[in-house]
Amino acid sequence: RINDSHTLRGGFLGQVETTAFDTNSFVLPVDATGAQTSNVPLNIIDNGARTGGLYGVYLQDEWRLLPAVTLNYGFRFDAVNEFTNENQLSPRVNLVMKATDTTTVHAGYSRYFVPPPFELVAPTAIALLNNTTAAPAVQQDGIVKAERSHYFDVGVNQIIVPGLTLGLDGYYKLATNLIDEGQFGAPIILTAFNYAKAYVAGGVFTLSYDQGPWSIYGNAAYSRAMGTDINSAQFNFGADELAYIAQHYIHLDHDQTWTASAGAAYTFNQGTKYQTRVSVDLVAQSGLRASTATVPNGASLPEYATVNASMVQKLDLGFGQGTELRLDVLNIGDAVYEIRNGTGVGVGAPQFGIRRAILAGLTQRF
Repeated sequence: RINDSHTLRGGFLGQVETTAFDTNSFVLPVDATGAQTSNVPLNIIDNGARTGGLYGVYLQDEWRLLPAVTLNYGFRFDAVNEFTNENQLSPRVNLVMKATDTTTVHAGYSRYFVPPPFELVAPTAIALLNNTTAAPAVQQDGIVKAERSHYFDVGVNQIIVPGLTLGLDGYYKLATNLIDEGQFGAPIILTAFNYAKAYVAGGVFTLSYDQGPWSIYGNAAYSRAMGTDINSAQFNFGADELAYIAQHYIHLDHDQTWTASAGAAYTFNQGTKYQTRVSVDLVAQSGLRASTATVPNGASLPEYATVNASMVQKLDLGFGQGTELRLDVLNIGDAVYEIRNGTGVGVGAPQFGIRRAILAGLTQRF
């Protein structure tokens, strides 16, 4: 704390880690035309290890311009020295203004630097698999790079009556080398890759009420995430898919247009040692992306909704800091819904949501 108007904050990060990979592939040999030449499998081994590090430092000033206006500004410097070697100086600024006793407005900008996940980006020795049944059609394997982005955000929170708050927030992200992950093949092992250019934009509406024994909330969000030109780990994709994405913006596989949730909870015997909290919540979503015959991620899966309920009972058994019994029922209506159908970019298998589930729990605090 420098004075009544300025508070200075700073910090640093240093992280060193090692990743190892062991790959043992059994393949069959083929000739120049792709025809199999033997029934005797070949054993191709591709093992290795790498040690790398992440480093960062930041400095930020909280400047109280006026009693109701605060400006946070500063910068970060980050570096990655793993399979990719990059660094970036990232400025950021954020303004928060309490316009009235019940209205708060904020707006900000940040530059971000996100290194790729170290454990998911081990390089593949494509040449080892050439002239075999495992040879990829695409021979490119660009190094997965750090994601760099500009992020803008503006929003307002409004207290309507005591306990009831409404919020609106809008955001826009403009990214270079946006990092995505995909499951290629049968194993549940994710592989990272980059879109050369991408943007993500959306808005969020929130409404909450918390007064006495009642707690009620509702949220709705709209999002659009688009990317173009896959420029790393290209061997995982088909040549026609890469060619289309290089010339067009497509929806990212995790792009979901609409998401909504709502819930309510009531606490009986509030403030006592034997209070009971019952709640119910709803989650509704418009569905993730799926590919069509001509457009990668060109379709949306069907929308779905689930309802869940829970009850938490506090007990005083005379020892420790308290006991809680809990009962949860997930997906009360036993709705059958598909999260992914296996056709999206980097989506290797279909995935369904959880069916009706009943869970019980016991918590003892000491």
